[in-house]
Amino acid sequence: MHNQPIYLFFSLLGLVFFGPSCIAQQARYPFQEITREVIAPELEWNIRGQREFKSIAQSKSDFEIRFDVFAKWHNRMATVITRKDGKYVANFYHKQTESLPKHEQDSSIKYKGEWERYNFKKFPITQVNLDSLVEQLLTHQILSLPDQSKIYKKGFLSSFLVSYKVNGKAGSFRFGSPEDPIREHPDEPVYQHYDAILNMYSKITTPMYRQVWDDVEEAYKKEQLDTIFLRKPHSEGHSVYVDKNKDDDDYHNMLTDLEDTIADQDYIKKFHQLKPFKDSVANQISIGKLPRHWIPLYNYKGNYYLYWPSNRVRRRLSIYGNTLVFNDMERSVSSLNKVSTKDNKTFEVRTTKVNGSQADFKIRFIPYPMGIAVFEDFFGKGSKMLMVDAKYAAFHLVIVNHTPKNMEPEFIFEDPDYEELLNPKRK
Repeated sequence: MHNQPIYLFFSLLGLVFFGPSCIAQQARYPFQEITREVIAPELEWNIRGQREFKSIAQSKSDFEIRFDVFAKWHNRMATVITRKDGKYVANFYHKQTESLPKHEQDSSIKYKGEWERYNFKKFPITQVNLDSLVEQLLTHQILSLPDQSKIYKKGFLSSFLVSYKVNGKAGSFRFGSPEDPIREHPDEPVYQHYDAILNMYSKITTPMYRQVWDDVEEAYKKEQLDTIFLRKPHSEGHSVYVDKNKDDDDYHNMLTDLEDTIADQDYIKKFHQLKPFKDSVANQISIGKLPRHWIPLYNYKGNYYLYWPSNRVRRRLSIYGNTLVFNDMERSVSSLNKVSTKDNKTFEVRTTKVNGSQADFKIRFIPYPMGIAVFEDFFGKGSKMLMVDAKYAAFHLVIVNHTPKNMEPEFIFEDPDYEELLNPKRK
């Protein structure tokens, strides 16, 4: 899975520094999921619409040490130790992240403001003596160590941030994996301190981190096994369902198969009908970064799907040279007269049909996910159609209208809020 590199990083730390006992830990660690409704004074909403920690300077505690891990591989982690009224409390926070945020059309982002796909999980750290832990951290000079960039000039991956606040005074330092600096400078105590601090935090949090991703993997396996029916099978076997086997899937392959037209007699006949309208200007048209092949996309409960219809008709749109080919119940071909854009997000297209009439339409890309666009006015003024660049179609599952005997009515999808797709109101 996508979390493997960071998972292995922490697992190897456990093996190297703490032996088999750490890896053998089977305890189930309780946690609180910090949903939108949960009051979490240590967190705030940032400008990207994500929950993050407030600056440590805003902490209400008289003593706080925070160990942040800014990792790739879909992880955001922090361990926070605070003291109030002379008593230490510690928590480990983990949040699954995503490199390409997915817009949820039916989510509370539309109706209630702040919302995230993944929430922080907050694990209370009760399995260690916090007084002893803080004493060890202070022994390793956690309140006075320098930023690694000041003493190690070769560069490093700045994965770890230690920040602290004591008696109203705040400070911080960053460091990367101490392995190379220790090997090059074995007698430099600063690198030994970095190493010891990293080991202490890793020993405490690795079992909880492993539990998070074990839970994610179990949920993924269960989701793969459970079939989602939009219409359950009736006596003749007809059903509508989400096909999750896209890695080896005939429906997906047939929908994305672009073997097409050029040897088809109907295409050749219509192509020749266009010749009177393909003047010297048309032969010089450049479509720039506009994708050449498109497949329709459908919205169901805020997610995007390809659709395999009962009538087996595969709707597709392709551009070959200066010819636009649209496959639906019948195939139509048009000559491209003009393609213009200002920002590679909106393309204005002018075509000539085989009867000589001209038609204009727009292709407007939505901000996310990648490769999805709204085709405006393609079927006439005011019409809208959601399409995906064929090279991104593999990212989407297929909803199958399974009709083993007789043709059945097509599944009716709700039209998405096109204006919201093109201009999302994200806080």
